[in-house]
Amino acid sequence: MVTRQFPRPAELLELMQFRKPEFDARKRRLESALTIYDLRAIAKRRTPKAAFDYTDGAAEGELSLARARQAFEDVEFHPDILRPAANVDTSTEILGGPSALPFGIAPTGFTRLMQTEGETAGAGAAGAAGIPFTLSTLGTTSIEDVKKANPHGRNWFQLYVMRDREIS
Repeated sequence: MVTRQFPRPAELLELMQFRKPEFDARKRRLESALTIYDLRAIAKRRTPKAAFDYTDGAAEGELSLARARQAFEDVEFHPDILRPAANVDTSTEILGGPSALPFGIAPTGFTRLMQTEGETAGAGAAGAAGIPFTLSTLGTTSIEDVKKANPHGRNWFQLYVMRDREIS
């Protein structure tokens, strides 16, 4: 007859990887998101429909949105060809000025629909990253407040030219 052997607790301990429970529901949700589509699903569940549709949608037939999503899907990483690079320089020049990365934050109207700090948070993040920030004509923050949030950054303004030039 075979006698049952129980493993020693020390042997089991290395196999069990307990994590501390996360009590912050927002943090728990975001940590469970693995893709941009997971984040979109979270936003869709938690955001009022009008605000979500405004943020999630695009102009006209959403052709540019479909192309951008397809381009994102077409990106393939090949980790076997990546090599350590000691001195990577991502900085570039955008419209005659420096940028730490080859992009900036584009204008988005009604930003506070999705986040209470709105453009102020975006401008601060752009300043911290060393990239340009663009305030929309339909922004929810004043030019002066954007400048306070990003005092040394490159702050741009998107101007919609209206038929009534006084409005512009």
